[in-house]
Amino acid sequence: MKNPLVGPILAILKNHPNGMSEFDILKALKDQLPEFSKLADDANLQLFRQHFLIMNALYQLQSSLWQEENLMLNISALRIHLLSASEIQLSASTSLNDSVDAKLAAYYLDWEEYEKTDEDEVSRLLNSFYKGISLPGNRDSALKTLQIDSNNPTKATIKQQYRKLAQKHHPDRGGDQDIFIGLRQAYEYLMF
Repeated sequence: MKNPLVGPILAILKNHPNGMSEFDILKALKDQLPEFSKLADDANLQLFRQHFLIMNALYQLQSSLWQEENLMLNISALRIHLLSASEIQLSASTSLNDSVDAKLAAYYLDWEEYEKTDEDEVSRLLNSFYKGISLPGNRDSALKTLQIDSNNPTKATIKQQYRKLAQKHHPDRGGDQDIFIGLRQAYEYLMF
């Protein structure tokens, strides 16, 4: 199925010859197409659908530009931009099907992935991600950093203790920036 965002995204990229991020493409599409912000009631599902539609359009565009114009649309996490044939660097992968790019393209070009992903699936994916980055010992370390003795403090207690220590160590008040950042990291970890 042809993605209706291919044309608008190509126009956006044409106006940014040095490339741009997916986030900037998302903002531009929201400005141009109000219905793009009405894909779901749940905020996480909304973001997933917007992301999926953008990536699907980018991979469709990548394929057609290469086949028809011998231009490569480079799609990376930080920058999406067009490359001429002379600028293309070949992947270290020996097989197209084994490359990370090919696997990403296959996922985003499969409309079933869009259709089957609902609010519960997005929530499961996010929880899986957050649990994956949660390392054992981080909680104890965060509690120690915030000088909290309880193993199960309330969010209100964490917030109160963070604010107390942040005022003391804030760089604008003569505090140490590294200590302040450590406090903020501990706070963010415990508030999740």
